[in-house]
Amino acid sequence: ILKPAPETVATAWVLVQQLWRAGVPREVLPFVPTRAGEVGQRLVTHPDVDVVILTGSWATARLFSSWRPDLRLMAETSGKNALLISATADIDAAVKDLVASAFGHAGQKCSAASLAIVEASVHDNPAFLRQLRDAVTTEVVGSGADPATVIGPLIRPAGGPLRRALTTLEPGESWLVAPQQLDVSGHLWSPGVKLGVQPGSWSHLTEWFGPVLGVMRAPDLDTAIDWQNAVEYGLTAGIHALDVGECETWIERIQSGNTYVNRGTTGAVVNRQPFGGW
Repeated sequence: ILKPAPETVATAWVLVQQLWRAGVPREVLPFVPTRAGEVGQRLVTHPDVDVVILTGSWATARLFSSWRPDLRLMAETSGKNALLISATADIDAAVKDLVASAFGHAGQKCSAASLAIVEASVHDNPAFLRQLRDAVTTEVVGSGADPATVIGPLIRPAGGPLRRALTTLEPGESWLVAPQQLDVSGHLWSPGVKLGVQPGSWSHLTEWFGPVLGVMRAPDLDTAIDWQNAVEYGLTAGIHALDVGECETWIERIQSGNTYVNRGTTGAVVNRQPFGGW
């Protein structure tokens, strides 16, 4: 049974039609576009349902498990993913991969980098912040139907943690690039970059799902790894460093299912690279 989220019905409808046309019988693959509520709960808790596969939030996974504690639930849920930039990094490559990881699909990827943890010697170099600002402000924001668009619309108007991330600075933070709402409905936002994110703060530990990047200044590599591991989630993590020893140390210590060295934190190739697990 394919039951899409209310925001993804149109995409799921296109997908299921292709499967039906390819020969999958409709009675084998029913399509149930329903809003969350009693119908969705009945699907999850029905005794004839053996397995539920969820892509969604940690809160939704917990809700499903509370409805039916014996449920076999295969859930890919939340992430608060960071890209660590070492003092030995190639800054051009690091900024390129950071911006792509943070703002591709408007930051609406489970593996998107919503944090950059940058060693002090790089962070304090004015050229680094200037290059980051330039890269972010030249991203094209617009309709998904426009081939020039890099950052498209949000799947729903910004609310909850994302709204707070887009509109509010926590203590000690400042905007390197302040995001702007570009339409009346609240679906289209220019990207934002926050400096001064403090360890243990709301911006450090909270998942948001949209085009905002927080930047942390780390005194050294060990501290940066500790901060990267401090979040509740262990979905994706990345490092940019040209020192082999630093990379090996990071690989040994990082607590993440998907680890990326000297590349972006998104875009694992299915059947070629592992995704998920530990």
